Amino acid sequence: MKIGIISTVGDYSWAGSEEMWKLFATEALHRGHSVAVMVQTPIAQSEELAEFRELGGVVFAYDPLNRITSRTVSRGLYSRFRPLKRWHPEIVCTSGPPATPYRDRDLYNLLRAHKGGRVFIIQSNAESYITGQAERDALRALFRSAQRIICVSRDNAELLQRQLTSTLPIAILPNPIRTRLEHPLPWPGDLEPVRFATVGRYEIGSKCQDRLLHALAGSEWKRRNWRLDLFGNGPDGKYLQDVIRYFGLGDRVALCGFERGFTKIWMDHHLHILTSRAEGLALALIESMFCGRPAVITRTGGNHELLRDNKDGFVSAGEDPEIIREALERAWINRQRWREMGEAAFQRANEWIPRDLPARLFQTICDSSPQEA
Repeated sequence: MKIGIISTVGDYSWAGSEEMWKLFATEALHRGHSVAVMVQTPIAQSEELAEFRELGGVVFAYDPLNRITSRTVSRGLYSRFRPLKRWHPEIVCTSGPPATPYRDRDLYNLLRAHKGGRVFIIQSNAESYITGQAERDALRALFRSAQRIICVSRDNAELLQRQLTSTLPIAILPNPIRTRLEHPLPWPGDLEPVRFATVGRYEIGSKCQDRLLHALAGSEWKRRNWRLDLFGNGPDGKYLQDVIRYFGLGDRVALCGFERGFTKIWMDHHLHILTSRAEGLALALIESMFCGRPAVITRTGGNHELLRDNKDGFVSAGEDPEIIREALERAWINRQRWREMGEAAFQRANEWIPRDLPARLFQTICDSSPQEA
């Protein structure tokens, strides 16, 4: 079978959202199938695709639409996806947010014209992701004709079906962990200062790091002995530096950049703080829980499906700074329980992420019967 995969993620050399399609692609190659991926240029150049290439995978690179290419695409004169079309895949699988297959018109035209199976991996969703009746109507028709839609959380799946007012061929599978740990990491001890970490893109529209900084800027938090390290990369790095300076947190908060080795982060950090506005199921949360670290999260996407409030960590009802501050206060008051909660977090993640996820993912996608258009 010839399987074509299109990732719509851009502006990053790699992201946690890429792990699921890579797992599927690698499993398909191991089973003797042919796989080609179309990814934006920074991802195409990433070392993360070395094993995929060694197994015989084909990589096509493309760039975001600009003013000129948008015009030619809208007139049907140009498509970034011609290399994949000429490769003649039997199944086309896209990975990314739900509305991109409609908004990127050359992708939309490719998917509508494709006569084989169509599969969609939805890596995140939020109320604002799908807007306007024309968009809803087009996506409803496209997704109802899918062979399979993979959502990484029940929250995302239920929201997508409400947004499109339609029952869709959805399967729910969690994002994979890159390296599965058999035991949690040793607890860092009662180090001073207490060390928090946030792992996620520097993208405040979805990750809300600026609101977390606002929550930590209160006078009561400035009297406490803590440090926050922000790991990641992205377009809002300069803005976050400005926010840190604005709130006078320069001696407590640092931007540490992207760190591939998640165990390096959690060897010496006590608590994960992930105050997102839009999520699927954060790979960073799965990783910190496998390391045996509790977390403070917002009730977003599948994060609150995985992490249980007051057992594996603390759930904030929203991303408003005052609401985040309330959850942080609960966490601080219960910090003597963090080690115990971290052990519970490891057990929860270990049970949540199936060991046979590669096989389940392949079978869910490739053993499905195509839906009637």
